[in-house]
Amino acid sequence: MCLLLFAYRCHCDYPLLLIANRDEYYARPSAPAALWEGLGLVAGRDLQGGGTWAGMARGRVAAVTNIREPGRAVPEDLLSRGEIPLDFLAGNSTPYQFALGLQGQRYRGFNALLFDLEADKPLICAGNRHAPFPIPIGVHGISNGAPDAPWPKVERGKKGLRRIMRGIGDTITEDNFVRPALALLRHSQPAPEAELPHTGVGPARERALSPIFVHIDNRKSSSPGTAAPDNDQAGYGTRASTLIAVRKTGRCQLWEQSFAQGEPEGPLRHFALG
Repeated sequence: MCLLLFAYRCHCDYPLLLIANRDEYYARPSAPAALWEGLGLVAGRDLQGGGTWAGMARGRVAAVTNIREPGRAVPEDLLSRGEIPLDFLAGNSTPYQFALGLQGQRYRGFNALLFDLEADKPLICAGNRHAPFPIPIGVHGISNGAPDAPWPKVERGKKGLRRIMRGIGDTITEDNFVRPALALLRHSQPAPEAELPHTGVGPARERALSPIFVHIDNRKSSSPGTAAPDNDQAGYGTRASTLIAVRKTGRCQLWEQSFAQGEPEGPLRHFALG
């Protein structure tokens, strides 16, 4: 994922509400959210790395986002970051135990959100650029930098999620949560140049990556017969918007909308566990 927005213990019946966008190369093969047979979890599937970007099991949620670090050396014996949420959801370790056991040196930079309703420390942010720490009560956001770093998309997303939270009554519905959350995740206006972070990819790329919903179509700038490098030929952008709601009873719901080249692909999928 490239943007995680979440409200932790901000609603009396829903200890965790998560909305997120997964940004990825359009050429990277993926499968939409589904039940993983034999594992009791629901998640999308990265068909190249074998893992997932976000998913749920009963009373458990996990999601991962990368850290933008251009030019940093690739670790030896590299592991896919998508294995992190998959392994957590398929296991029974507490979030903190799981975070301590991660071989951080074998991954590119990441932040992972790990939630277990029954754990002493239910919500942990793991990563290999910081020690694992419990998330405090409130509305938070993680993009491709430090947790809650005030990037424009993070600040805009947190403001939008707070507004959505004010409209939720006793229970979430399509009208008070699903539709407004998906609309927020489709916000595509780039940030003003003065507000852009500086992550080493250059001003043009920083601006293209600054909206909540990203769409970079490199086909428009490629001459006929000229190949762009590697996966970037088809472009890069938001491939899925994922919503997860955990009720205090342990019941979890997940909605996911896939995208191709900036447009919805297939129906909105909905799953419930517990």
